[in-house]
Amino acid sequence: MEINKESKEIPYSSQKIYTYIIDINNYENILKNEIKSFDKISENEFKIKIGSMPGIKLILEKNLTDEYVKLISNDSNFNFSIIIYVNQISEKSSKVTVKFIGSFSSMIEMMIRKPLENFIESLKNKIEEISL
Repeated sequence: MEINKESKEIPYSSQKIYTYIIDINNYENILKNEIKSFDKISENEFKIKIGSMPGIKLILEKNLTDEYVKLISNDSNFNFSIIIYVNQISEKSSKVTVKFIGSFSSMIEMMIRKPLENFIESLKNKIEEISL
């Protein structure tokens, strides 16, 4: 399953946005309205609880060259990744693309597709609204 959401133009350089999204401490703020709990485990791992789903551990991987961040599920039963690409438009504006990639049975996919689309849309919206 794959879900892609592209932001509108954001009035910050790609470097400013990237610097913000590589800091694990900012994810509690980015996700605050979408999650029930946020627990920082280490400098590159945190656990979130979404709705009635069990807690999900995510590992944050940075790619300094291409300015993207990958959040990888640390759960073998719920295998997925969320990639946030930062694309520079000009010196003072950028766009982000949030991409969800997961491998699930067709039955599970039917059950979680709509909530995941809403979650990815909300994640994109929150990044659009950040104040730096």
